[in-house]
Amino acid sequence: MDVQGVLAFVLTAFTGPGLISPDIANGALPLYFCRPFSRAEYVLGKTSVLAILLSQITWIPGLVLFVVQASLAGSAWTWGHLWIAGSLILSSLIWIAILSLLAMALSAWVKWRIVAGALLLAVLFFGAGFAQAINAVMRTQSGRFLDIAYLMATVWASLFRIDTDRSISSAEAWIALLTYCGICLALLVRKVRAYEVIK
Repeated sequence: MDVQGVLAFVLTAFTGPGLISPDIANGALPLYFCRPFSRAEYVLGKTSVLAILLSQITWIPGLVLFVVQASLAGSAWTWGHLWIAGSLILSSLIWIAILSLLAMALSAWVKWRIVAGALLLAVLFFGAGFAQAINAVMRTQSGRFLDIAYLMATVWASLFRIDTDRSISSAEAWIALLTYCGICLALLVRKVRAYEVIK
């Protein structure tokens, strides 16, 4: 999952920022929404592009690997380890949702595709560095809540029943990730509209 997660992030950084920013920069949203086409359908349509693309490098190869192992190990192993397939799908879908929402929110607020891609890289890489700086200066572990990769690794470890000594619990990681998803959705709702008020 670590390797697949990194590949999914790199692919999102290249493809995600170009989903909404051209429509906003060229004033195409009023053309979309003058038809019987809601904002939710627009966002879901853009999300499905990334979801289908990222599924091909995350949970689909993982399920193929699980099926191969199940065919070699037999039915007893398959029924005893069926939870691995569920954890694989759920953990991949969570990562896909976070990456898609983050990429689309940045794409909606930044009109330049290159800048939006750079911001997506900054959110994950500089977020991890900023989290370490907060932990070192404040002598706390609360900075981990700014590190999305660390939060996702915590959730993955809990889903795959891996015992790790992490500074935050899986429940706290779930809440933090859902909060990030809510913030991205709020940013999308505010920006994706048929008109723009200019002050």
